[in-house]
Amino acid sequence: MDGRVITMKELAKAERFGDFIPVYKVDGSTVVKTGDSVRLAEAEAMRLVREKTTIPVPKIYNVYTDNGSGHVRIVMEFIEGDCLADVWGKLDDSQKEEVIEQLRGFLAQLREIKGSFIGSVDGTACEDQLFTGEIGAYGPYKDEPSFNEGIITALKNTSTGSWVNTVSDMVLALRNHVTVMTHGDFSPRNIIVQGSKVVAIVDWEMSGYYPEYWEYVKALYRPAWESNWINDRAVEKILVPYPMELAVIMHAQTIVW
Repeated sequence: MDGRVITMKELAKAERFGDFIPVYKVDGSTVVKTGDSVRLAEAEAMRLVREKTTIPVPKIYNVYTDNGSGHVRIVMEFIEGDCLADVWGKLDDSQKEEVIEQLRGFLAQLREIKGSFIGSVDGTACEDQLFTGEIGAYGPYKDEPSFNEGIITALKNTSTGSWVNTVSDMVLALRNHVTVMTHGDFSPRNIIVQGSKVVAIVDWEMSGYYPEYWEYVKALYRPAWESNWINDRAVEKILVPYPMELAVIMHAQTIVW
């Protein structure tokens, strides 16, 4: 299975997971993630996490750039299970606690991987909704102050005025955070379970080395606020909360989005 190349014929017949999800089920044991937004950095992050932790991440069979389309293709194992977002409300309290305990342990392991810069693990630019104005133009950054300046640049490239200046001052106040490995899109839609057992954490495209607060802040980026996941305060039970940093980045996001 290692080294497998997906043909255009196979891709055309594959089952796509959703209109906005560039992941295709090729057969009973294989999926491929491919498209103009897919980066080699995602595969590098997945390999790093599999090597350094016990976090269940799909095994990668091959990563390459397709000559015909120019798109990166990440060929990996298909893991059977339910999307946690679909079943969270059906779990009883005991099952929910089992899931939370597993995720808390997995995220703690992830945060033990420290970074010497801020950006994608392969040393390329940051991948995040804040930086979609010019893909690849933001980062990597040598430290948190440089990262903050990058956020401010993104804000000022989007809008100008007193409110932008005020939020920029808030961003500059973010300091003295450790840089850690971060999933960047920690959400029940990216967690696969079998019953109450977590069998996969997927969608590592926004992962990288970021300030320690970033995982918590991004886990609360435009969630379904009235969902059971949020009402159960699952995020706060899994991750250390950073409410002040959350407030600052939420203000920043209102400018960019």
